[in-house]
Amino acid sequence: MSEHILDLLNEQMNFEYESAYIYKAMSAYTDELDLDGITTWLDLQVEEEVIHGEGMRKFLQSVGYKPKYTAMAAPKDDYESILDVMETALEHEKEVTKRITNISNEARDTDPRVFSFIQWYIDEQVEEEENFSKIITRLKRVGDDWHSIYMIDQELGQRGPAEEPNIG
Repeated sequence: MSEHILDLLNEQMNFEYESAYIYKAMSAYTDELDLDGITTWLDLQVEEEVIHGEGMRKFLQSVGYKPKYTAMAAPKDDYESILDVMETALEHEKEVTKRITNISNEARDTDPRVFSFIQWYIDEQVEEEENFSKIITRLKRVGDDWHSIYMIDQELGQRGPAEEPNIG
C-alpha cells in the first residue's frame, strides 16, 4: 500500500473533521436566527462529517496506518444570510469532492484497496452537492420572504439521522 496515498487519506480524514467544525459554526449562526429546522439540518451535517472522518480513521487503522491529527483554524462564524451559509457550504463540498476525486485518481493504479474504499465517498459527494444546490435554488427563488424561509426551515428540520457509510 502506498504511504503517499494513505497520507492523502489521512489528510482527508482531518478535512472531514474540519468540515464538521465549519458546519457547527454555520449551525450556531442559524440558531441565532431561531431557524431551528436549518440548525437541525446543519447539526446532522456535522454528525455526517464526523462519521465520514471516523470511517477513514477506521480504514487507515485497519491497514496498519496510524492516523495523524492536525490542528484546525477557527471557522467563519458570521454570514450575510442563509443563502450565504448554503453557498459557502456548497463551495466547501466542491473542495471535498475535488480532494476525494484526487485520492481516487491517485489510488486507481497504485492502491486498489484505497481506490475501492474511496468510491463510496465519491458517490456521497454527488448527493452532498445536489442537496446544497437544491437548497440554494429554493432560497434564491424566495429571496427575503421570511414566510417562505420559515417553510424551508420547517422542511429541513425533518431530515433523518446521519447514516454510516456501508463500507465494510
